[in-house]
Amino acid sequence: MSTMKRNILHALSALASAFLMAGCNEIPADDRYIEVEAVKVERTVLLEDFTGQGCVNCPAAHKIIEALEEQYGRNFIAVSIHAGPFGVPADNKRYTGLMQEEGQIYNDRYGIIDYPQGVLDGKLPALNSDQWAGAVYDEISAKTPVSIAVEAKVTDDMELIDVTCTVQSSESVEGDFVLWMVESDIVARQEDINEGRIPDYVHNNVFRACINGLDGVTMTAAPTDDFTCSYTIPVKNTDTEKWNVDNLAVVAFVKTSAGIVQAASTQVIK
Repeated sequence: MSTMKRNILHALSALASAFLMAGCNEIPADDRYIEVEAVKVERTVLLEDFTGQGCVNCPAAHKIIEALEEQYGRNFIAVSIHAGPFGVPADNKRYTGLMQEEGQIYNDRYGIIDYPQGVLDGKLPALNSDQWAGAVYDEISAKTPVSIAVEAKVTDDMELIDVTCTVQSSESVEGDFVLWMVESDIVARQEDINEGRIPDYVHNNVFRACINGLDGVTMTAAPTDDFTCSYTIPVKNTDTEKWNVDNLAVVAFVKTSAGIVQAASTQVIK
């Protein structure tokens, strides 16, 4: 919505609770939207959504992410990191799994034991899905001196992806610059509290790989000194994991001691 005068902030919280509690009454139409002050968007925020194909409550959280994407557009990025006891490893040979070893490491670093939970801009504590909308509303209005430009293009032979990045800042910033590969429109099974097992569930924003390491690379950016980098990553094509280049995107972010101060994403182009 252009003015966000009737945004979905409180409605999302109510809907999340309704999804997670069996037997709840339907929310009356008049109570679904509550007037709140329009937020001034200052930057792009990143939600790390810890999820799993065996997590029956996770599809409801995915709907909240979809609503936040609609509300904030490119200023909201979600990455679904499959991990924990409900995750299915990507090397599973029985059916398509979406859990990566790196994702489990991130999960353990944050101490995630309940699912779904999310970490917004790298800041603890982890949040339950009914807290995401309010946290994004607050975080997205925080100013940042940092801007990120990232481009990703697959090579002619469709085997490699070249990624180039530039970080600019209006003041001196030191931190880590991290690049992830994510993929959407992956059709794979998912458990759901209402529908049971869904064999053809469409998974979006799925964490696929670290491009430049778990913690990225150390960087410094200043008004007279941009940070630039480039990487090449192979397109994964194995018996158990096949990337569709049409559905790939690169997520980039700058993380300091205060958390993630800016994020960006771009589709991989041919």
